[in-house]
Amino acid sequence: MQIRTATQADYPNVMAFYDAMNAEIGRQAFLHIQYRGGFPPNDMIVSAIDNRELFVGEEDGRIVAAYIMNSEADAAYNTVQWQIVAPEDQVCILHALRVDPAYGRRGFARRLVLHSIETATQRGKKAIRLDCLDENEAPQRMYLSLGFRYIDIVPILYEDIGEPRDFRLYELVLSNS
Repeated sequence: MQIRTATQADYPNVMAFYDAMNAEIGRQAFLHIQYRGGFPPNDMIVSAIDNRELFVGEEDGRIVAAYIMNSEADAAYNTVQWQIVAPEDQVCILHALRVDPAYGRRGFARRLVLHSIETATQRGKKAIRLDCLDENEAPQRMYLSLGFRYIDIVPILYEDIGEPRDFRLYELVLSNS
C-alpha cells in the first residue's frame, strides 16, 4: 500500500470509499444501534483535502484506506487530563481511519497510524490524540502497541452514531515535545 496526501482530484474516490466504509461500519456488532453513517461529512473531507490533512492508501490502483489528521476535537477532549499540555495547533487529532475489509489483516491500519506519527513529527506537533468506541477493542490494542497511552473514557455524541456513547481517549506524546 502506498500512502499519500489526497488531492482535489481524489475527492470522488474518497467520497465513494468513505460511503462504502460507512455501510460496512453500520454492520458492526459493537454499534448495536441504527448507525446513521455520513462520517466524515462532506465539508470535513473538502477542508481536509484543502489543508493537506487527508491521507489515502492505495493498492491495486484504488483507494483502500484513509485517515484525516487535524487539530479539531470534540469538546469532551477538554474534560480530561492529557499527558502534556499543549496549544490546540500543536496537537493532532486522528479521525476516520478506515481500511477496506477486503484488504484487512495486511497491517494497513497499523501503517496508516505509523504514517500519521511520521507526518505529525515532521510537522512539529507535540502529540497525537484520538478516540475509539469503548467496545471496539481491536484498534485499541493496536494503538497501545504503537505507544499510545489510554487517558480516560468519556461520553461523546457523534451525529453519525446518533446517541451518546463511551469513547476511550488515547494520546501519543511525540519525541519533539
